[in-house]
Amino acid sequence: MDTTLILFAGMPGSGKTTLARIAARNLGLPLFSKDRMQRVLRDHHLAAENTGDGYYIILDLADEQLSLGISVILDATFPLDHFRTVASEIAARHHARLCAFYCYCSDDAVWEKRMTSRVQYVPGWKPVGWDDVLRMRQYYQPWDDNAMLIDSLQGADKNFDRVMNAIQNATHRQYVPHQPLDPLNPQT
Repeated sequence: MDTTLILFAGMPGSGKTTLARIAARNLGLPLFSKDRMQRVLRDHHLAAENTGDGYYIILDLADEQLSLGISVILDATFPLDHFRTVASEIAARHHARLCAFYCYCSDDAVWEKRMTSRVQYVPGWKPVGWDDVLRMRQYYQPWDDNAMLIDSLQGADKNFDRVMNAIQNATHRQYVPHQPLDPLNPQT
């Protein structure tokens, strides 16, 4: 497989971590999770648990792996264009393919129920609840055509074949922001 940066994104409880872990295990690739990094930062009093600092760490780790020609998987909500764009720039810098998945659940009742019985993959990290999902919906920017949509209602086993096919057929592409930068003020 050509060097590839693989992103599993989506709101909490959308199935992204489950699929990311299955893909990492089957492909033998390193997996970096924003929640795990954020928990380490919190536990060592380096950052609060609700900051974006974990993104900077997983993106830096991905940068290093890609520079070595090693594909990598990132697992995070990626709610805004900024970190998606940074990931795309890292992939381009290393001539790596970019493959993004946006995970969601098309049935809110099922999704809300799953939120109460989720697998806790990160020791010492309390998963957020349904109220946080509802809050995130207010600012979560669409992925548009930048990611393959994965409905977790279908189940991880059924979605895994689609994920593997997409990874095998990934291309060198650039993330196109949902809200393009203002050329007069690139920080907005």
